[in-house]
Amino acid sequence: MRKPASILLLLLGICPALTGQYRPTPHRVPQAGEIPVYKAGGYGQAGARYILMNDIVADRSALFLGGNVELDLNGYTIYYAKGKYRHMPNSGFEDGSNGWDLRAAPGAQVRNTADVHVFLGKKLLSLQTGDIVRSPWVQLPVQDRSYFAMVGITGRHYHDSIMAGNLANEMRISVYVEDEKGNDVVCNVNYGDSLWQACPVENRSPRLGGGFVYAHLRGLPAGRYRVRIKADTDCLIDEVDIRPAMDVGIGIVDKTQPLAHYDHQTKERYAINIPAFFDYTADYEKRLPVTGIPRAGGEGVVRIKNGRIEAGFEGIHSWAIQSTAKGVKLELDNVEIKAGGISAGAAELQWADIRNCRFEVKMPFLVQRHVSICAVAVRGPQPSEVTRNDFIGGQGCLTIRGKRSLVHDNLFVNEQTVTNHYSIMGTGDSSRIFNNRFEPRQGSGIYVSRYTEVFDNYFSMQTSPPTCEYGREEYSVAAIRLGDYNAAPGSPKASLGSRIYRNRIDLLAKDFPEPKEYIPMLYGIYYSASGGENEVFDNEIHVRKENPGSKTETAALYVCGGPRYFGGLFYRNRFFSNVPAVWIASRYGGAAHSQLINNLFVMRNTTGAVSPVRMGWEGCTTCYANDVSFRSNQTEGALFNIEKTKQDHSYQVYWSFSIQLSDKSGTPVAREIVQLLDDSGRILEEKRTDSAGWVQWELLSEEQKKGESLRRLSYQVKAGGHVRRLDLIRNEIIKIMMAE
Repeated sequence: MRKPASILLLLLGICPALTGQYRPTPHRVPQAGEIPVYKAGGYGQAGARYILMNDIVADRSALFLGGNVELDLNGYTIYYAKGKYRHMPNSGFEDGSNGWDLRAAPGAQVRNTADVHVFLGKKLLSLQTGDIVRSPWVQLPVQDRSYFAMVGITGRHYHDSIMAGNLANEMRISVYVEDEKGNDVVCNVNYGDSLWQACPVENRSPRLGGGFVYAHLRGLPAGRYRVRIKADTDCLIDEVDIRPAMDVGIGIVDKTQPLAHYDHQTKERYAINIPAFFDYTADYEKRLPVTGIPRAGGEGVVRIKNGRIEAGFEGIHSWAIQSTAKGVKLELDNVEIKAGGISAGAAELQWADIRNCRFEVKMPFLVQRHVSICAVAVRGPQPSEVTRNDFIGGQGCLTIRGKRSLVHDNLFVNEQTVTNHYSIMGTGDSSRIFNNRFEPRQGSGIYVSRYTEVFDNYFSMQTSPPTCEYGREEYSVAAIRLGDYNAAPGSPKASLGSRIYRNRIDLLAKDFPEPKEYIPMLYGIYYSASGGENEVFDNEIHVRKENPGSKTETAALYVCGGPRYFGGLFYRNRFFSNVPAVWIASRYGGAAHSQLINNLFVMRNTTGAVSPVRMGWEGCTTCYANDVSFRSNQTEGALFNIEKTKQDHSYQVYWSFSIQLSDKSGTPVAREIVQLLDDSGRILEEKRTDSAGWVQWELLSEEQKKGESLRRLSYQVKAGGHVRRLDLIRNEIIKIMMAE
């Protein structure tokens, strides 16, 4: 059967060029029936076709659209949050303590992040319990709007001596704001669930992995303000600022989402939500927008095409496009978006068809990482399609939750510095991801959900430098991850039914010598699922460990779903590596009932004898293999061998054996009896040759049972008057001529 051209290119190690991405559009005059748009505001006439006639500049949010409209950007740009905003001078301590008042902070020290804790820049401020510091002044140019006074805080490493695995021991700070007269700013804000003190916020900690503690400023006059920070424990802070918050370039509003207090975003007792249109809310309890904002309730389609949307300032919790209209499908075509800030991205949508777009997102960090904020988020249950787009940057590029969604022919360039924010952060059940390129500057590729097909994609991956959360221990990135955190069969969280095939993955495992405790890890397919079976087949994975003797860990296939339940089916894959290509039962967990069948291991450029497979991790009691089977896996450059720990593993190795009988003239002999015997000569099985003279067996050659010693099996085969001994270390084919 002839293979499609894209598959042939992948097999040759060449990914087809992606075409159809964003192209600038020349301006044109309106056509009959189109409504010109010249300024920011609300545009919600049902069925209307709007067309931009010039760039639009707004110092907060720009446009709001109704639920059944079309907007042709006509080659122009919408600028949102483009005012006289300025970042706080020396907000990240790159100029030492210049501009900061440290008189009430005897323990304050500017430290190098490389020496103490990786975060945003090269320097941060270390504080001791009770220290109080005041920031430089910053001018807030726009009155009566939302700002967040934000303080970056690294948090502790989970296993350090103070945290000791107990989140109650996390760093804590209080955030205050002073006006130019030296008075404390107090903001009490109605968020819909109750009246909260939004500023100051006191004795708050970040979520695990670090983030930003913020105080919400609302209803203030323009003027100069500064941040006062109290260290409630010893702590490390960085990137202190007061930024415009919760702006949009284009908003599509059914209801607003006013739950914007810091606790709403970080406390586990609140359902995960993303603030939306807070400053445009009239009724906070009912979440209704102010007069003049068109409602996009019910079902509908909004089309936006042919132009640009750009953030005028790097804010916080802002989006170029944001929609809360669950029944409205956004069709986005040939649009370029440039956005940036803390937890600030290109688009947060409910349902979408996104084509021929370019998203450039500078998102250096998040308020907290335990929420799926990335460059583009499509959150609704309906099937969406994302095709022929460029995703550049972001803490993850795309999340798309609709069942049966399609993601294809895109370029993903992730810039992930927080944990678990993959280029594609999961899709809805029964989705398909294909013909994409993944070339992250830093970070991972795809986190696979359930019943998902991932095929014909190309990945170019490298180890990650140290991160805020994992700068002093091991940290992994992967091209493809399947995981369900030890879910049992039948669990709604079980990862099952997915098929990963015909992907090309190139891995370059570099070391980072400092800090010495940091262990960078890189994997092609990271399989930590246990709740059901998934198939991984016909993939080609190339592994190059730059320095085979370094502390870096890498493998084409990393299997660690736990020592119970399901462990994956892996067949017909091709692994090229200079270190063990497969690690079964690793430092992340054991492996149970995994099957590796008909895979090819090509061991090349190795240093000394290298086993194709590694098994076990003695650093934990459950990181062992349970009933793992290897069947007919071929090798080049090394014999098939398993480098295993002394743990109580159980596994089997099988090889195929084929024998053909022929007479003296070379004619195959049919219906001839062939006997398989054990090493002692006991007959195990008899078969008759087929019409072509062949008999085949699959034979167990090596077996390790729990609590028992390793057993290697030998056989004898009796056929055509001959007896042959079999000590199988690979698949074997024997041809025998019948004796007289």
